Amino acid sequence: MPGRRIFTISLALACLSAAQPDYFPLHPANQWIYRVSGAGGDRLLAVEVARTAEFAGRTYSLLRGFAAGEVWVRMDDGGNLWAYFPDRNREELWYAFQKPEGEEYGTFLPGANRRAVVTSRKATYKGPTCEADHALEISYPSAEGGGIERELFLPYIGLVQRSERTTGGARRTYDLIYSRTGGVTVLSAPELSLTLSLDRALYYADLMPPVDPARAVPVMTARLTLRNTTGLPVELVWPSGQRYDFQVRNERGEIVWRWSEGKAFIMVYGRESFSGERNYTELIRLGDANGQPWRQGRYVLEGWLATEPRTYAASAPFEIRHVH
Repeated sequence: MPGRRIFTISLALACLSAAQPDYFPLHPANQWIYRVSGAGGDRLLAVEVARTAEFAGRTYSLLRGFAAGEVWVRMDDGGNLWAYFPDRNREELWYAFQKPEGEEYGTFLPGANRRAVVTSRKATYKGPTCEADHALEISYPSAEGGGIERELFLPYIGLVQRSERTTGGARRTYDLIYSRTGGVTVLSAPELSLTLSLDRALYYADLMPPVDPARAVPVMTARLTLRNTTGLPVELVWPSGQRYDFQVRNERGEIVWRWSEGKAFIMVYGRESFSGERNYTELIRLGDANGQPWRQGRYVLEGWLATEPRTYAASAPFEIRHVH
């Protein structure tokens, strides 16, 4: 099927935890987006790990979107996920990922009706993002009257699918369509997109005397990524040999720099059918031709494909600060 990938655990991932895989990674900035279908109509659900904090000597992660409101959670050394409620100074078990197959355990996971069983560690998963034959399956035996029926987890990714039943008997399914965990692993459903990535949001110009010209002007790494995993190629029309461009605007909207300025490109008209992923990267010196950094302030980097017409474009803000 177009856009479908077979997901396997690489040796590098396996080495992250010699004792047990991580089925609910809680690294700050982790994100998951689910497509919810069935009872109640279709919608999207976004889940994220916002930040960490300490309570009674333990580190917890603030989880948003997974349950009603926000909740503090932690994973213990035994592979158990606990939810903590500071107002009550109470922990509740949500998941026992390392329980033996077939052994029931009690859970306070919202919507789980207090009973759960790890039914398989080699369940088959087929979803919008990938296929796998090593999913962890958790079933909830008392869901007949409504609640979560079944969940599938992939190691180092997290929850990839959930099915539940309403009190009226109708079913609802949650399918993972996008995830970013640990800042490394990205899964995505078929998509057509152009994204612009910077290596940071804040750049420092080092003007401490004696000023070193090599450090005075900060350098940005920018990446423009075109992705087409829809299964159908898109046509790109190029009026010249130029394939992309970048420019920077200041707070007043003025263009202070453009990558293509002063460059010459072969004047050859071309068409291309594109599928897959392509990256255009540049190191951008945030200063003028005399080696002076741009003024302190907020800027916007804009990037686009040099197609005709210009239909693929993206932008990202950043800031420059001077250190004296």
